[in-house]
Amino acid sequence: MAQTGERRFRQADPEDAADVLAIKQAAIESTDGTYSDTQVDAWSPDDDALSTFEGAMEREQFVVLLATVDGAPAGYGVLNVDATRIDAVFVDPGYTGRGLGSSLVGQLETRARMLGLTDLTVVSSRNARQFYESLGYEVTDSRTRTIEGVELGFVAVEKAIDG
Repeated sequence: MAQTGERRFRQADPEDAADVLAIKQAAIESTDGTYSDTQVDAWSPDDDALSTFEGAMEREQFVVLLATVDGAPAGYGVLNVDATRIDAVFVDPGYTGRGLGSSLVGQLETRARMLGLTDLTVVSSRNARQFYESLGYEVTDSRTRTIEGVELGFVAVEKAIDG
C-alpha cells in the first residue's frame, strides 16, 4: 500500500492518554479472530484505564511514543526501560498496513540503543507474532495471562539490538 500522509513520532504526554487508550481499544477490537469475543472483551481496556495511561506517560521508566499521520493520532508504542521490554505497539485499524507499526518498533529500538540497552523482549499477542518475526525478533516462550477471569495466550519474542 502506498504511503500517504505526513508521519511524525513524538513523546506522548498525559494529554495524549485518551488518544492512546482509543487506539489500543480499536486495535484490540479489530483483531483477526485469533482471540474469541470473550477474550477480546477482557483484553480491551475500558475508559477507567485512562489514569493508568496518564501515569505511565509521567514515569521515567516508560518511553511512550505517539505516531501521528497528518496530525491525527494513528498509533503508539511503549518502551519499558527498566524491564528492557517493549510493552505495547498498537496501530489504529485505519492505518494498518502502511508500515506505521514497523516504524514505531524501529523508533523504540533506537531509543533503547540510546539508553544503552542491548536487547529487547516483547510479550506479544499471538496475532502479532509474524509481525515481530518479520522485524528480526525470535520466539522464546509461550505465555498465558488471565484478565478479568479470562485466559489469553501470548508469545514472548526477543531481539538483540546492540548492532
